[in-house]
Amino acid sequence: MANIYRGFSTQGRVRPPYTLTDGELIKADLLNELTAVKGERVMRPSFGTRIEDILMNPLDRFLIQEVEDEVRRVVEKDSRVEMQDLFTEALDHTVKIVVNLKILPFLDEEVLYLEFARSTTEI
Repeated sequence: MANIYRGFSTQGRVRPPYTLTDGELIKADLLNELTAVKGERVMRPSFGTRIEDILMNPLDRFLIQEVEDEVRRVVEKDSRVEMQDLFTEALDHTVKIVVNLKILPFLDEEVLYLEFARSTTEI
C-alpha cells in the first residue's frame, strides 16, 4: 500500500533520512502539539495545550479530567486519526496517558504514549 501521509522530522535523528510516513508522521505531529505550551508558537496562538499550567494544580480527579480534555481536543482536531481509547494514570508528580488511535483511511492502529511530569525545581 502506498504511503498517503509524508513529512519529515529531525527530532531524535542525527542524520538522514528524516522522512516520516503515515502513522509515524501523525504521532510526531500530535506529540508536537501536545508538548507545546499554548501560545508559544508565533502566529499560532491556539497551537499547543495548557497541560504544563494544569499540572501545577493539586493532583486530583479534576486535574486528570482537564488533562484528558486537552488531549482529546488535540487528537480530535486531526482528521487523519480517530481516538479509540484514552487511559490515564496519575502518580506522585506525573500523569501518564495512553491513547489508542486508528489511522484513517488505513484503519491501522497506533498507540501514543505520553508522560507529563510536574516540575520539581525550586526558585
